[in-house]
Amino acid sequence: MIIETGTKGIPLREIIAKLGNKTYSYIECRCKWSEGEDQFDTFIGSCSYDNKTNILTPSDGDSYSLNDLYVEWKEFVDDEQICLTVWENGEIESNK
Repeated sequence: MIIETGTKGIPLREIIAKLGNKTYSYIECRCKWSEGEDQFDTFIGSCSYDNKTNILTPSDGDSYSLNDLYVEWKEFVDDEQICLTVWENGEIESNK
């Protein structure tokens, strides 16, 4: 089983613009997908965003892009820092 992601939604850069182009000390990237009746919400990784330089900095060694597509997002404050959670849409593709 392979979970395909990132083919639906809007780019992260547009989400950040819609929310006022803030700096985010923490962006949590997640994937929502289902298998039959079961629903899953899986952590993918995390990064931060500096609105002065327009640079995403990975905090886990992976790479992230402002062009990555997300279908859902939620902004929140944690320890007086502005954070963002974004969700990709995941679809199961079987290994045949």
